[in-house]
Amino acid sequence: MPADSAPHNAPPVRKRVTLALIDDHQLVLDGLATWVLRNAPDFDLVIAAGSWPKLIHDPAFPPDVIIMDYQLAEPISIEARLGLCRAAGAAVIVVSALDDPATVDRIMAAGAAAFIPKARPASEVLDAARAAVDPNYEHPGLSIADDDDRFTPDELDILNRYADGNSPVEVALMLGTKPATVNRALDRFRAKYSREGRPVDDRETLIRRAAEDGYLT
Repeated sequence: MPADSAPHNAPPVRKRVTLALIDDHQLVLDGLATWVLRNAPDFDLVIAAGSWPKLIHDPAFPPDVIIMDYQLAEPISIEARLGLCRAAGAAVIVVSALDDPATVDRIMAAGAAAFIPKARPASEVLDAARAAVDPNYEHPGLSIADDDDRFTPDELDILNRYADGNSPVEVALMLGTKPATVNRALDRFRAKYSREGRPVDDRETLIRRAAEDGYLT
């Protein structure tokens, strides 16, 4: 066999995902870029831009995925930014210190692949980026308990995000998991209240029960 040929049963070489970062706070940009380079070998960081013009005029644009700050200095709407990036073929993960339901709804309606609050760890942002390019990607650390009387931190996180006004699909996008996983966690809370004779038939009742029991932060 020639030295440069591969055996027929060799696994295909998976191309690394090209990634761009855009944030007009240089400290945040440098920190996330450093984290990606050290901890995410499946990504090829091709752009780290401090402004919108620098992103779209970079020779490496468009990458596969863009991690974008919601609030940039340039007066360009999130709808316009996401529309251009999506038209170019890039998936966009939006991050922001603002995480109220109205802001999240606007971002998701504009076509973001996911929204991640800036208070979350960098690993969660990259998991969302992986899910954006691979529909079969499952968050490796998401934990759903089998014990009927115990809830994991991940399940409580799901419940809190749902209580904040996000749909199960939006929660799944935030966490880089599948909507079925989110619904399974929510169903476990509903089952608990049904066993206790405190059934929940809608979102509002579930949230009220969870608040009564101290599950919401």
